[in-house]
Amino acid sequence: MTTAASGSGVARFAPVLLFAPCAFAYAVFFIWPQASLLAMSATEKAGFTLAQYERFIFDSYYWEMLGRTLWLGFAVTAITLLLGVPTAYLLARSQSRWASFLLLLTTFPLLVSAVVRSFGWMVLFFRDGLLSRTLLALGLVNQPVQTMYTMAGVIIALAQVLLPLMILTLHGVFKSIDRDLEYAAMSLGARPSVALGLVTFRLASGGIVAGSLLVFSLAISAFATPSLVGGARANVMATAIYEQAVELLDWPFAAALATILLVVVLAVSLAYGALLEGRGEKEPSR
Repeated sequence: MTTAASGSGVARFAPVLLFAPCAFAYAVFFIWPQASLLAMSATEKAGFTLAQYERFIFDSYYWEMLGRTLWLGFAVTAITLLLGVPTAYLLARSQSRWASFLLLLTTFPLLVSAVVRSFGWMVLFFRDGLLSRTLLALGLVNQPVQTMYTMAGVIIALAQVLLPLMILTLHGVFKSIDRDLEYAAMSLGARPSVALGLVTFRLASGGIVAGSLLVFSLAISAFATPSLVGGARANVMATAIYEQAVELLDWPFAAALATILLVVVLAVSLAYGALLEGRGEKEPSR
């Protein structure tokens, strides 16, 4: 009887015991550092203060930088969605034996260092680079074009490295959707394009939102690519945090900028969560 009771007690707490290592690692490596940054940004020798946040609020330069960062995230997300959705769908539906190899090819940008990738884009984007010479040879421009040190260059470079994440996320989603559902819709009179939109894309909307959130979060927090490809002309929140912490040694303000960026990411995540929740509540009514 005692053995059975002890066994049932262990079984009752088994989920907690299994979750404990993950919760401990999350608390040590995420919550504690973020709490330390928050404390650093709101304290000084005299005690509690909001001076660092007031410095951000009343300086239009940092508002412009935050807007530039958000624009970068939305632009990169839109490009990866535009290119990733059809690519992931075709790879998931392909019956070719080369489909797995083509999917593996999409991961190659993730295997290269961010610094090496950025230097490669620098070679392409300079005024006498391959991109400028190609545009001149095609007659699309009349003078050399420099994409280096511009937001356009940063957006292109980040979209190239984050596109594989979008494709891999959506590939698994499309792969899990039974193609017979599309055939059933077409057998009821729907055109293939209509069946694709009303059935497949509707079922994949949760994965599309999740992939968009992943790409957006990584884009607005990227440092190496904006720093090397964008330079001072495309300054974003991540490069400003580095500048304040490493070059100016203003750790409290750097902590405040990091906290603000975290709050923005959380706000976007909550908005995406509300979108998913609203979709889930509407689904049974259809």
